Amino acid sequence: MNTVCNSICRDKKEIEIAVARTLFEVKAVKINVAEPFTFASGIRSPIYCDNRSLLGWPQQRTLITEAFTQLIPADIDVIAGVATAGVPWAAFIANALNKPLAYVRSAPKDHGMGSTIEGAAVAGKKIALIEDLISTGKSSIGAVKSLRAAGAAEVSLKAIFSYQFAQADANFKNENCPFESLSRFSVLIELLQKEKYLSPEEAAIALEWNKEPETWFARVRRG
Repeated sequence: MNTVCNSICRDKKEIEIAVARTLFEVKAVKINVAEPFTFASGIRSPIYCDNRSLLGWPQQRTLITEAFTQLIPADIDVIAGVATAGVPWAAFIANALNKPLAYVRSAPKDHGMGSTIEGAAVAGKKIALIEDLISTGKSSIGAVKSLRAAGAAEVSLKAIFSYQFAQADANFKNENCPFESLSRFSVLIELLQKEKYLSPEEAAIALEWNKEPETWFARVRRG
């Protein structure tokens, strides 16, 4: 199995390919052109990356965690996870880096203290916010806003995978929040073609969808 740790993969491109290959190995990537998947944002997609499946694979889980640790600056004070998918990864990373851990709910609890942020204090701290996947970025930006409202000094977002939507770039720019991912849609599609997992026709459909994901399904239905 590919590894990202130690001196083997220091180059960002190597990490992107290794992580994309890991997603392929655990069959986290799903293709269905006939019955497209529906994202939380409402976008219909012929390709879906189910990063939650990585949790069941110890070696691959370690690879992803080690890759994350290479993205995170030494001066980060707190590792925070976006509930729910980012929480286990934040826990793995915080443990690996010996950093305090927090997580951010999508909404305040309706009982107890009514907290949105649990775990470590974030006021005045530099936060690395962990997400499993970035599509439009809206849910992640909600967590960024919660951390800032709680007094975080700086927040940057790190994710396993990004669909590379132009809308995500615009959303994070508007929020003035830096973000990066371990791997990207274009890297994954290139790998899937090399592995013969995608036919040239399927790859072309995926790339066409990626250009205008909000309108792709309607255009396909019109023929």
